Formats: sequence, C-alpha cells, structure tokens
Amino acid sequence: MSAIYMDLSEQFLANGHRFKYYGIVRTVMEVGYEMARLGGVRFVIYSPAHSQFFEVTPRLDAASPTGVMDPGLPPEATPIRLRRSFPTRNRLRDALLRLVRPLVRWVNLRRWRHVPSGAARPVDMTGQILISLGRPKIIADYLAELESRGAAPALVPLVHDMIPLHAFAHRDHKVFTSNYLHDTRKVLSCAHLALTNSLFTRDELLHFSERGYFKAMPPLTPVPLGHELRPTQEPLTRPPPDGPYLISVGALTGRKNLACLMEALRLLHEQGRPVPRLVLAGARRKRTDEFVQQSRFAGIADRVMFFRDPNQSELRALYEGALALVIPSYMEGWGLPLGEALWVGTPGLSATAPALKEVGGDLARYFDPDSPSGLAAEIDRLQSDDADRAAWRDRIAASRDRLRSWKDVANDILGAVRAT
Repeated sequence: MSAIYMDLSEQFLANGHRFKYYGIVRTVMEVGYEMARLGGVRFVIYSPAHSQFFEVTPRLDAASPTGVMDPGLPPEATPIRLRRSFPTRNRLRDALLRLVRPLVRWVNLRRWRHVPSGAARPVDMTGQILISLGRPKIIADYLAELESRGAAPALVPLVHDMIPLHAFAHRDHKVFTSNYLHDTRKVLSCAHLALTNSLFTRDELLHFSERGYFKAMPPLTPVPLGHELRPTQEPLTRPPPDGPYLISVGALTGRKNLACLMEALRLLHEQGRPVPRLVLAGARRKRTDEFVQQSRFAGIADRVMFFRDPNQSELRALYEGALALVIPSYMEGWGLPLGEALWVGTPGLSATAPALKEVGGDLARYFDPDSPSGLAAEIDRLQSDDADRAAWRDRIAASRDRLRSWKDVANDILGAVRAT
C-alpha cells in the first residue's frame, strides 16, 4: 500500500521570510500541523539542489519558530528557486539559464550544508501518494524533473483559485497568466485527484475546463479551508491601537479593492459622520502607500494606520479589538481573514464575492464592492448602533460550532485521499 506524504516544500521555500503567516504558506502550515497530530502521514520537502524529495520531521508548537509548525530545517538551508520549465521558448533566456543553473545549484548545495545530519532523508516518491497544497509553479517544477526520471508520485494537489485567468489579476497579466496556465495544466494533468479550497473554486475550474483551458481533468473534491485562528506563544510586541477601529488584512489596490474602503471612509468624512480608524495589516507595498497618500484622502489620512507584518499573536489581538474586519475584494478563492475574524467573534463586513459568502455565510454582512456608499452605510450603522453591534457579536459567538477548524480540513483531505 502506498504511503501518504504531505509536501512542505512551500513552507521550506518561505523559511525565514515574513510571508510565512499568510495565504498559501499559512494553509500548508496549518493543515500540516493537524496531519502531524493525527498521525499516519509522513512529510517531505523537495530540494532543487538535489532534484529529489527528502523526508523531514516537522517541529510543532513551541519547538517551531512559527509557534505552529515548520519543516524542521534551518532558514540558512532555504534554496534559491529557479523556474524549471516555461510555456514558450526564448533563446536568450534559455541560454542564460544554462549558465546560471550550475551556479545556483552550487549555492543551494552549500546552503544544504546547514541541514543537520539525519534531519532530511532521501525518499523515492515513485507511486507514493503526495498531498501538495502549494502554488502550481512550485509543484510543476518538481513534476517536470521527476517525470524526466520516471519517478512521478500519485499527486493530490489543492487548487486555490483561478484568479490569474481573470484580467484584473496582475499588472503584467499576459506573462502571469501564461505561466499560471502552463503550471496548472501540468499539475492537473499529473493529478490522481484534485482538491479545491471552496465550492466556488471548483466551479471556476470546471468553467475554465469547459472553455478549453484544461483538457486533462482529474476527479475534483472541494475541501473548504478553515476559519480557525490558532493561538500561539509568539510575543505581543505591538498592541492594537486604542479607540474604535476597523481592520483590513492584505488590502491592496486592484482585485483586493482598497479603493472601495478608502472611498467609504472619505464619504463618511464628507457627510460629517464619525470616521473610525483603519488598521491596514500586512506586508508593506509601495503602491498601497502611494494610493493612501493621494490628496483626495487628505481629510482621513490621520485615520489610517499601517501595521506591518503582524505575527499570529498580534493579528489575533488586532481582530479581537476591532469593530469589524472589512474585506472588499472583488474575488477570492477562499478568504482567510474573514474566517479568522469570525473565529474570534469579530464581525465581518464583506464584499459579495461568492467565495467570501461561503466563508461568512449568514454571520457576515455584505456590500457591493463597487459601492463605497453602501459600505459607508454599513460602517456608520456598525459604529453608531451599540445594541445591533452587540447582538451581531452574540450571534457569531453562538455559531462558533459551525465554523471550520484546521483539523476539519485535514480530516476532509485525508478522507478524500483514502476514498480514491
């Protein structure tokens, strides 16, 4: 019988980086943690320096610098990643890569020397079950290498979204979409079973398959992600601000639609209504800074506070102290911040994106992402009606058992894998 392996390559590549708490890396970390606790699953990372998988023993809880789980390898061993395959040929690029690859491999092998003896054991993945929740480009790279050596695993990937196939996804849309399609096609063509992180993502995948984007489609099983925000022992070095505030996590211009939120606050200011503080939590983005500093937001500039790269303890405290989370995205594959806010009992004001409605259900309140005035009205109601706000919080608290834990997610993934 084939062994079940969980791929931690995504977290290995993010080792020591500030993005380890968010998005796909966060999903890998949380599901991996629960699988480690459940037992019956082994863990691997792919080393581009060796072109093979290594079995690792994750560190959990206080033994891990994340406070949750990591692959058990030092940050100094984190490799440089070069794309393995491309959708089109380019003579100049390909020639340069032939020169660069040996140098990068040399650097990665030197970094690998930091791995303690016995911490990573070579493993042959041929025919073994490999659950991978990482990005398509990470998976496609090692599939191309393993396939060339006839060492392909029985792959079970998680598809996070089809957002790159929509025009608003990226400033360099043509190149980004081409690479994404190339990688996702490779992943799906090699998959024995594909998971999706929401019903919406499953429907999107079927939609694009019907339009001819994907020819080889494996069986699909939706496994909605978790709402849970796990408490950790990380230090709370930066407390939440005093006074009433809204929080938005990872809000950017474009698809993340920071414009709607800023315009809603500007409208409240122009109407003479109270304007709560806005905490923008996440990585620093130059374009976000420049957008917020525009002259039309001068009247509310003092209401905006950036909270850069919060750890999990700080993020939890921000949620707990907020009037509400605001998530104005046009599209998401799931929407971790909305689930996390509800998990700790904080109201969520959410755009009407289908995946966000899956996350928030009847516990969130929704607004048209193209209507700043609609969001402004919801914010004004939230901050001015104490009884309504208290009743909303009570309803969220009473519904806690309906929210999904990361253990639920891990069990559903393993159930889907063992049923095939």
